[in-house]
Amino acid sequence: MLIVASIAMTSNLKAQLCPENIGFENGTFKNWKTYTGSITTSGINLIETTSPVSGRHTLQNNKAVIDEYGKFTIVPKNGGNYIVKLGNNGTGSQAEAISYLINIPSNRPEFTLTYQYAVVFEDPNHQVIEQPRFTAKVKDLETGLYIPCASFDYIATSTLPGFKKSQISSTVIYKEWTPVTINLSGYQGKQVLLEFITGDCTLGGHFGYAYVDVNNLCGDLIVGNTYCKSSEELNVSGPSGFQTYNWYNGDRTIKYGTGQAVKIKPTPPDGTKIILDLIPFTGFGCPSTLSATVMAVDYQLQLLPKNTVCKGTPVDLTSDDYVLNRNADFSYFAFEDKDLTMPITGMAKINTNKTYYVKATNYKGCESVSIIDMSIFDIANFVVKNPAQVCYTQTVDITQNDIYVGDLTDITKSYFADSLATKVLSNPNRINTSGRFYTKLSNSLGCVKILPIDVVVNKKPTLKITNPKSVCYPEKVDITAAANFAGSDSDLAYEFYSDSSLELKIPDPTKIEKTGTYYIKATNALGCIVTDKINVVVSDLPILVLKDPLPVCYPSTVDITDLTLYSGTTANVTYSYYTDINLSNKLLQPSQVAKTGIYYVKITNENGCFVSNKISVTINPLPVIVLNKPKPIFDYDYIDLTSPEVVKGSTGYLKIRYYLDDALTKQVPDATKVNKAGIYYISLESENGCTITASLELTILPAPKIIVPTAFTPQKSTNNLLYPFYTSIQKLNSFKVYNKWGILVYQTDSMLSTGWDGQFKSKMQPMETFSWFAEGLDTLGGKFQSKGKTILIL
Repeated sequence: MLIVASIAMTSNLKAQLCPENIGFENGTFKNWKTYTGSITTSGINLIETTSPVSGRHTLQNNKAVIDEYGKFTIVPKNGGNYIVKLGNNGTGSQAEAISYLINIPSNRPEFTLTYQYAVVFEDPNHQVIEQPRFTAKVKDLETGLYIPCASFDYIATSTLPGFKKSQISSTVIYKEWTPVTINLSGYQGKQVLLEFITGDCTLGGHFGYAYVDVNNLCGDLIVGNTYCKSSEELNVSGPSGFQTYNWYNGDRTIKYGTGQAVKIKPTPPDGTKIILDLIPFTGFGCPSTLSATVMAVDYQLQLLPKNTVCKGTPVDLTSDDYVLNRNADFSYFAFEDKDLTMPITGMAKINTNKTYYVKATNYKGCESVSIIDMSIFDIANFVVKNPAQVCYTQTVDITQNDIYVGDLTDITKSYFADSLATKVLSNPNRINTSGRFYTKLSNSLGCVKILPIDVVVNKKPTLKITNPKSVCYPEKVDITAAANFAGSDSDLAYEFYSDSSLELKIPDPTKIEKTGTYYIKATNALGCIVTDKINVVVSDLPILVLKDPLPVCYPSTVDITDLTLYSGTTANVTYSYYTDINLSNKLLQPSQVAKTGIYYVKITNENGCFVSNKISVTINPLPVIVLNKPKPIFDYDYIDLTSPEVVKGSTGYLKIRYYLDDALTKQVPDATKVNKAGIYYISLESENGCTITASLELTILPAPKIIVPTAFTPQKSTNNLLYPFYTSIQKLNSFKVYNKWGILVYQTDSMLSTGWDGQFKSKMQPMETFSWFAEGLDTLGGKFQSKGKTILIL
């Protein structure tokens, strides 16, 4: 029978425990099997897994966590410490399951199992067979059939009361924690399989998951029918899950009340029969009638009324030392409060005078409570004062009575290195290391008090010395600088001395100007002292002697790395060269300085000390030479190379020379009268003796000429035409031939003409002398004329 119930009655069932870890209280899935698979309209297909699958079989014990859709706590307030979340909000037609094999005891004809569930479904409004679901089933393994009224499907479209719509998603419905009782009465000695299964929608697009908590207590269907004779009322309760509960006496003449639990007062007589009619919610269980017989148990728990122990003694208040009339049908539980809300698990450690409560109960519901007063016999209220701290050169004595506050009469002290007082301290009066030690105080009654004593033997202060970097004279060294003590304790105060006996204090340790070893005394805040030494190096400067290099003429360069320039300078130094007085810009090619200026030389010795000085470099400029080519002339004229026009535009020179060769070895004999074409060389010299030379090409042409042969033979192959020959003529204006009567027989103005063929008006002229006249322009643009006679030979 599957019934929804209140859990308030479980406090009466503590004598009837369920199978081990059925409520997951071990924090594991011990004794449970886990499965994963898929769901279709044909059913759920599951395969056992070797271990729980992350995200699908999830143990939870955080009572502060709430479900994201339903906003209810995922661990029920009146349930166990652990629950299982079965499934998740993923989709894909997933299915998950867990199962537990229950062996029902053969001596339990009445046996119930209560679980709680909460479900979260998407409701896609599919057909019922396609909806997300949660299934709880119990199978009788002898028949292989599921037990009627103990197995049920909770479907997304279920009409089971309690489903709500999520405020987070309009498609999600949920049901908060609801307890269910399964009636397994009559199955004593049999095996049944408890199964919980979740499934998404069969179409794969919507999820469903559930939370499950199984109670660790398995009781009867009607609880509370057995009572102790001293009780004035009977509190009975029925199983969960029914819509209506009606309570009657055996012949139904008296109706005790309605609801899952009722209070019957006064207590019915022993042997009275109680009847409970159960009417389920439609579709969620089977109607039934239960009965129980009222039984009185004459049992009153008797305890040892009081006891005295040493402080901190662990005692079992439910042992035979304290329970004087133990009954095998009862279970015993100890509590710290009269309301029985603070149970004691295991041994109770007695640290104060206090009253404790023990409850005896059987699984039928009878309870009896009694008290016991526990007192402690404590050694006097001792306090140990921690001894004063000492430095690493001293020891501490923890046996001195002045560190103990309290009456030491009848007290024996012993000293140990551990809190359990098992490691005897060999030198309690000469402890030279920091730590927690223990004194054990014992009295004649056997009571013991172990008190800790914290001893502080301050370690040697950490003084780390880093020698300061060497400096160059006249720089001074500050031996008080923090960098010299990097890694040292931060609370050290320093004093500085010039002698190892620490008698001669240094007047000003911030300005040490001499190489040597100095001494430091460091004292920490506790007064502990440590000493060490520090080495100072103040190196001498090197000596730099230099002379300026001789001037040179451009494009010659100056080598300022030439060691002859530094004769007298300290040996074994490193030279470097710069363009600025700040020595920040290195000279790239000090061996080939090509520019006049002031440069700087730095020498550095092996100690890193350096000096610098300037060095002057003079690169005298060359004269600026500009040569202007004279106009061409004919070889009957002269060119004057010394004319100022030839070097017009030249500057920076004092002397000028003229040469015939580029080696400047042959001077022009008379530079004022040059009438030979060719290349000449002119050299300019400045006042610093720097010279520059350039070449000048002179154009001197042969005198212009027009030459005509003195005879020609137009009818012979060897000389058949008459034409002029030219020298230094650029254009022919006219070439004319006249006969002896002065008649013009031929003329042309083309220098490319093939000449006169001896004919005039298509008739060959007779052999005689002809006169010719020629006029043209010479190559310099002047008019040139020439004339002569020629003989025509036939």
